Amino acid sequence: MSTGSTDIRERIAAAWGAAWQRGEVDVLDTVLADGYRRHGRTAQDAADLKANITACRAGFPDLVTVIEDCVVEGDRVATRWVSRGTHTGRLMDVPPTGRTVTVSGATFSRVEDGMVAEEWVTWDPRQLLTALGVIPLDSARSDAPAEEAADARGRSARSAVAS
Repeated sequence: MSTGSTDIRERIAAAWGAAWQRGEVDVLDTVLADGYRRHGRTAQDAADLKANITACRAGFPDLVTVIEDCVVEGDRVATRWVSRGTHTGRLMDVPPTGRTVTVSGATFSRVEDGMVAEEWVTWDPRQLLTALGVIPLDSARSDAPAEEAADARGRSARSAVAS
């Protein structure tokens, strides 16, 4: 493992911790390149990502995101993460449920000049919506289409998982 690999891994971990655990979203500026793009259900720039984190933290003020694995190879970084928090604030038009929720996912990044230029994020929003009781458990089965699961509770749930 090269010093550069260790450096970017440590910088990403520190920035993620500050942003997701403490809500210090401006720390992301230390790792995100100008023109940063996040690809998921919708494309986001750095400002969108910061707003998304702020909204998540409003719904889950005790949110903790742990990086389970982080592999760096060349200009690519693969990060597997788990987030856990208690839903005590409004999120996605869903009033607080008081439920503790755990979701997991992965982020694949492209690094350019030591900064994250692009990320591809994958996670299953049905895991979150089911844990909150927004969609019934049988709608969240892995063979049920995501749209069908979101339709179980209406348009606000479907649009809320767009990010």
